[in-house]
This record gives sequence, C-alpha cells and structure tokens, in this order.
Amino acid sequence: MPQHALDLETLRSAIASAVAELKSYEVPGACVALGLAPGDEGEAFGSKYRYVMKRLRPLALPELTAVARKVLDEFEAPELDQVLASLGMTGVDGEFKNLIFAANGPKPEIVLRDAVNNRLDIVRNAQYCLTYTRPLGAAGLSWAQLVSWWQETNPAVSGDQAAASGDLCARLAESLASSPEKVLFHT
Repeated sequence: MPQHALDLETLRSAIASAVAELKSYEVPGACVALGLAPGDEGEAFGSKYRYVMKRLRPLALPELTAVARKVLDEFEAPELDQVLASLGMTGVDGEFKNLIFAANGPKPEIVLRDAVNNRLDIVRNAQYCLTYTRPLGAAGLSWAQLVSWWQETNPAVSGDQAAASGDLCARLAESLASSPEKVLFHT
C-alpha cells in the first residue's frame, strides 16, 4: 500500500477512535456536527468505530484534516493529535495573518514588526509579490478562493471567473525560476 494511503488510513482510524469514545446514541449527532454524513442510531450501536469510518472513507486528505481539527476542538484526543503531528499537519498556533508568495522580480524584504502578534511588514519590493490576507477555513486555501481574491484585487478581470483564473495562472507562472518548477506548476 502506498505511503499516502497509509497516512489516510491512519488519520481516519485516529478520528474514528476519538469519536467512538462517545456513547453510541451520541455518535450520529457528533458525526453530523463534524460535517459527516448522517445515519441511524442503530448502525452506531452495532459499532461506533465502523459507523464513523464509513463516513470518513470518501474523504480526501484536506477534508480529513479539517474533520480532525474539529474533533480536536471538541474532544480530548491525544492519539489524533499525535497522528496529525506525525503527518506534519499541526500548523502553528494562532490565526492566519498573511501569505506572501509568487515574487516575479526581486524578493520582498520582510520585517517582523510585532513578534507577539506575528505582524509582518514588507519594506521593499512589495510590488513584485502577491499577499493574500483573507481568513482561511479549516480546509485551507482552494483555487476557487484564490481566484475570487484575484478578481477582487484586479478589477480588469473581476467579471469573468475563467478569465481571472487564466490571468492568475499566468501571473503565478511569472514567478517560476527553474524548469522543474515550471514543469511541476503546469502539471
């Protein structure tokens, strides 16, 4: 079995184990609250773990990660916390502030203005990079969200989503410096 599949299965199992700590009659409601498919209480009484696993199976890694974070917000789940850490999915504490990326000229010079609040300022070459400052959801940043942001920041492409997507793609391609980066990006 490929490593990625093992990671998914390990994460699913840790989530299911954490939710299965609840009473059988609580599991269906907890699953719905986590954004999982509903089911009947009788199924949960058969096996709480299998009930949760059945609802986790169709989910890909980003959705599983979002569910795992919700579980950790609601329940004590040290095993799940360890699984996320071992998979490199813990992130940093605190709120997302900004994403500075895609410099198509000199790299930006960034200073840390406020270490306690993690406030950064770009003091030079800001015009060559993109800065995303919208809040991120639990699932992270999707291409559709990035295109929507691009439309808001570039009035010339604000009306047509397909044109905005192509324009953003072209802008991102400008920041690529090597052939392997270009191949990976276009793939």
